[in-house]
Amino acid sequence: MRWERDVPLGPLARYRIGGPAARLARPRSIGELAAALRDAAGREHRVLGTGANVLIGDAGSAEPVLVLDGEFASLRVDDGTIEAGAAARLPALAGAARRAGRDGFHFFEAVPGTVGGGLRMNAGSREDWLWDRVRWAEAVTPEGELVRLRPEEAAPAYRHVEVPTDWVFVRALFTATPGDADAIRHAHLTFRERKVRDQVYELPSVGSTWKNPGPPHPAAWRMVEEVGMRGVRVGGAQVAERHANFIVNLGGARAGDVLALMAETRRRALTRFDVALEPEIHLWGFAPEQRARVGAA
Repeated sequence: MRWERDVPLGPLARYRIGGPAARLARPRSIGELAAALRDAAGREHRVLGTGANVLIGDAGSAEPVLVLDGEFASLRVDDGTIEAGAAARLPALAGAARRAGRDGFHFFEAVPGTVGGGLRMNAGSREDWLWDRVRWAEAVTPEGELVRLRPEEAAPAYRHVEVPTDWVFVRALFTATPGDADAIRHAHLTFRERKVRDQVYELPSVGSTWKNPGPPHPAAWRMVEEVGMRGVRVGGAQVAERHANFIVNLGGARAGDVLALMAETRRRALTRFDVALEPEIHLWGFAPEQRARVGAA
């Protein structure tokens, strides 16, 4: 497996923020992925899809980074199922379901992530979750073994699955029930229009910054707004005016700018609501004390 050295990660991430990867490989098959994991020799590694849920530190990532390509971007619609590789984009999955008249995939419209990332964080909306549609998912272990998991084995929960973090998801089979084509197109169009209207797509961001704390507390965006952080700016980063749970890159933002906004938001929410907000985004390349400031494990 060929490894590239000192690869800038900012251009590969939706935030357009982040320093270089010390080592980066682009496996195109399960065999190449298994070889790359063996090359990593048990070191912690990172998998980068579209970078839709990741804040990469200004110094980059010392851990090996894997970018899946080739066969991992595949999508195949069959009778009652859709098989998707981990590098397939979630909007592409939604589009394949819409064109084939398959029900239950509208909530992936305008979601800028990959199937692999969606499996790892159980992506979804308030009512629907990716793992609700999964028949099985496959992952490669650090030893190069291919493992098939059923939903009950992954134990999906809100933004979490009980799957070792060093396993790399490679593909999944989804239940895709045929439905009324017109109703499906309407559901997809309506959901996409609402997402584009309510969320931020015109500036680089990585979606929701904070997990919703759950009842009886307000939604995360409401808490951010009520502590006066909507529109607050540090350097090139700003808490979005349109959606207070987004932090956007106005141009030239650094990871430290985003981290400063997160730390101040969390401090205010803890003071006002006695709630320790937990990041929904993943942080790469930050020191333990930096992670602690924003509640990252």
